Amino acid sequence: MKFLENIINKADSLINPEQNSFEVVQGAQMELIRRAGGDEFAGTWIDANSARFRELIDDPNNNFVERLVNENTREDALNEIQTKLYH
Repeated sequence: MKFLENIINKADSLINPEQNSFEVVQGAQMELIRRAGGDEFAGTWIDANSARFRELIDDPNNNFVERLVNENTREDALNEIQTKLYH
């Protein structure tokens, strides 16, 4: 799990408004995997949630990419994605 934590910490430290959406989305997905249990659950999480995760991110009504880029709304956006994924 240390490897995943290092990647998440690196991604979190680099988030800024100029960051492209792929990196933002990738960082969010890695954070959600970390919350679900980390490296040992990564494959299971991706199999179970990646399609729904992409649907949520791609839905313009959610405005998730913009919210994930903004450090003031990032945590709320992650929590909302997590709630929508699991309910």
